[in-house]
Amino acid sequence: MKTIVTAHHPVRHLNSFKYALRGISHAFLNEANFRVQLVITIFSGALGFYFKISSIEWAFLVLSLGSLLSSEIINTVIEEFIDHLIHEHHEGARIIKDLSAGFVLTTSITTLFILILVFGERLLSFLFR
Repeated sequence: MKTIVTAHHPVRHLNSFKYALRGISHAFLNEANFRVQLVITIFSGALGFYFKISSIEWAFLVLSLGSLLSSEIINTVIEEFIDHLIHEHHEGARIIKDLSAGFVLTTSITTLFILILVFGERLLSFLFR
């Protein structure tokens, strides 16, 4: 019984958030692409407030931008793991890292299409009024 209580102790949950924030901080400090994507996320949020987008548009925006940031973190995890595991050139390691980068690229393209769908017309009418 003590193990169940200890496993769900509030301090343990707070530590989980601390470790997660430390991971996000690592991505922010060490990954230039993560910083660029974070700027895109913040800018897109500001545009969403400015243009007063609908709840559905917010849902698509949050899901796509959250997926974009998450995919970059997953890519970083895979690259760090492979780099610590394999120190010399290995074709299998290259393929794994390329697939991971392709995952981020696919997520980026999908997010770009969603941004165009949500903001495309609004930005064009704003720029050419």
